This record gives sequence, structure tokens and C-alpha cells, in this order.
Amino acid sequence: MKSRAGPFTALAVPLALALLTVPGAGTKIVYAAEKGMEPPPMKVEVVVKDREKGYEVKGPSMPGVLTQLVIRNEDSVTHGFTSTLFKGVPVTLSGQGSEVQGKHFKSFHLEPGKTMTLSFTKPPTEDFDTMHYVFWCDIHPEVKGELLLVESRGEIGGG
Repeated sequence: MKSRAGPFTALAVPLALALLTVPGAGTKIVYAAEKGMEPPPMKVEVVVKDREKGYEVKGPSMPGVLTQLVIRNEDSVTHGFTSTLFKGVPVTLSGQGSEVQGKHFKSFHLEPGKTMTLSFTKPPTEDFDTMHYVFWCDIHPEVKGELLLVESRGEIGGG
């Protein structure tokens, strides 16, 4: 008498064998921070074209990660770039801009047609919240823009 496997057994055994041979199955995911490596910087592009449109901002950022603000002045006049974001946060300037220490805020000036990069890491907060920062031109206060630093913690799907 011949023994025949049922439909469940016929599918379950090959599926189980396939899962055992998948590379990485059952292993722990190790993030770059655990290995001592830092994630790549997050780039945010900021362009000022004229005083009426203000700043155009493109790109994401998060607290705790190196952020590089790449600022291009496509206007015909010098513009400044300042924000409360820079208060108490070390900022490294590279490129063609200059740092100006104001009475209340640090500012960075950029001549027409030039580009500068501001690099910083905003520490995470205890609130796990989105941080909203306004920035403006200290030379032309009507030129404004905004940057959101989105902070997300926990497991995907809650939990």
C-alpha cells in the first residue's frame, strides 16, 4: 500500500526548506550605528531666487543625523541665512559664504551666484516630535523659508 502526502504537507515541506535556505533568514538586522558607522548625511537644497518668492527648500532631514544645507543664491543681491535652529548647535561652513555673528543669532551671508554648505547635527529631543524651524534673510527680513526635522522612533507599525 502506497502512502500519499496530503496537500498541506506537500506544500509545507518545500516552503519550510526554502525558508531555511534564504540568506539572512532568522538573523538579526544590525544597523550602521550598532557597527560604529554613521549614516550618510542628509542633504537639503535651499535656493533663493528673489526677495518675493523667498527660499525654495527641497530635501528631508532628521534629528541626530548630519544635515547638510546646500544654499545657492540665484538672486542678483547678497542674502543672509539665519535661524533659531543654529542656537547652541555647532555649524560648519564650507563653500563661498561667510559667517556673521549677529546680536542674537549667527548668520551666514552669500553673494549672488555663489553656493555654500552648512553642516550640523541637531540633537534629538525627548518629545519624539517634528521640529519646525523658520529661517530668514537678516538683510531682507521678508525673505523666509522653513525646515522640518522629522523625528520618528519605535517599531514600524507601532508596538
